[in-house]
Amino acid sequence: MSDNLSNFLVDLASDPARMHAFLSDPSAVLHQSALSEDARAAVLTRDGRRIREALHIMPWEAALPEGAMAKRPPTPKPKAGTKKKSGGKSKTRRQK
Repeated sequence: MSDNLSNFLVDLASDPARMHAFLSDPSAVLHQSALSEDARAAVLTRDGRRIREALHIMPWEAALPEGAMAKRPPTPKPKAGTKKKSGGKSKTRRQK
């Protein structure tokens, strides 16, 4: 029996017999798990958004490649031909 939703989903996806049992009777398989009632309810909806919420994954995180959250995003570089003015605004230089 899985103790959290992430493990439950991995076990379900990697065990064909368990997946078959889940597809036949989702409530019975969920009842046998150690999942919280909220996690069970999310799985029963089969709604990706609800399941991600139960996994505490923000929607934008789901689109990132694995391990991307551990990396700091690169600092954006200014575009070529721009000059920073006071007040944080930038202005494009004119070509002579």
